[in-house]
Amino acid sequence: MSDDPRLVERDQSFMQICLDLAQQAEGRTHPNPMVGALVVDAHGEIVGRGFHKKSGTPHAEVYAFEEAGERAKEGTLYVSLEPCCHFGKTPPCSQSVTESGVKRVVAAMVDPNPKVAGQGLAQIRQAGIDVTVGVLQKEAEWLNRGFISRITKNRPWVCLKMALTLDGRIADRTGSSRWVTNAESRKKVHQLRNKFDAVLIGGNTLKLDDPELTVRDIPGARNPVRVAIDSRLELKPDSRFCTVETGARTFLLTLQESMHSLSSTYPQAVELVVLPATNANVNINSALQFLAEQGVNSVLCEGGGKLAGSLMQAGLVDEVYWVVATKFLGDREAISALQLDSSVSLADAWQLKSVTTEMLAGDIWIHGTL
Repeated sequence: MSDDPRLVERDQSFMQICLDLAQQAEGRTHPNPMVGALVVDAHGEIVGRGFHKKSGTPHAEVYAFEEAGERAKEGTLYVSLEPCCHFGKTPPCSQSVTESGVKRVVAAMVDPNPKVAGQGLAQIRQAGIDVTVGVLQKEAEWLNRGFISRITKNRPWVCLKMALTLDGRIADRTGSSRWVTNAESRKKVHQLRNKFDAVLIGGNTLKLDDPELTVRDIPGARNPVRVAIDSRLELKPDSRFCTVETGARTFLLTLQESMHSLSSTYPQAVELVVLPATNANVNINSALQFLAEQGVNSVLCEGGGKLAGSLMQAGLVDEVYWVVATKFLGDREAISALQLDSSVSLADAWQLKSVTTEMLAGDIWIHGTL
């Protein structure tokens, strides 16, 4: 990158606009990443903008070049991810770049997809175009943390959201959790669902709460892929999970032995998936690998203490929203937020990083990564 502080500042300013553009499609691009692009002409004026809206639609660079037209010549392309160099549902963007007439390309990060992995930028360099990589790279990697996880780890990025009391309980001893947190917090959960590719719950939450797992009261929202792990296949076909039409795929993950006791038929929209078992339960690694195979980049886990504990113990939680209501239950039989199969010493306790907190109408939202 340049040593000129003015150019560095300018590059960062334009790249931030790219990231903001890309984020407009959050939760809508899977299996693709979110990408934003700007074309800046030779006089430093933005003449083209674009972002990838969803899989199958043109990539960000295409929209930006279409708007810029001839004004792209001798200009600069800013893009939040390396331009692709392979044919998929759309032609390679590296070709569009080399034909555009720009003299410089600034990319936030290299595409981790093995089909690209630096080859797109190499083609652009070979065409005699100056290339700068790494401008706001950390911010770009955070934006596409789900895509990066699926490509590099073969599993989606997992965000665990738990709503609990000050004494760490997610429900009373009867299993009732309505409502631990306040109405404003519940509204924010819908905002989270709108940003993640999929929502995941376990069998107990499925039975006790009979949730829809939809996004409500947000203009222009879309519903995430809905996923439930039901190892015993106890879900009733007339449940809201089965009967509510969402426009998104619905997966019910179970075991082969549970299929033998299936006494009724689930609606056609519910896709039954048989996965390997671990200790008579669906193997959680296999569940996430299956979702990766479906192109799911990010998962919001809204399950109970058992599923949360399984994910934590398996080291599969990347991000956490801990929503603490300012109330106590004070009942040792009330349900704990994390139900682990083995004890954990204080020395081995999980420590959140990059922690932020927010007060929302009396509830405390704690956010961090693991």
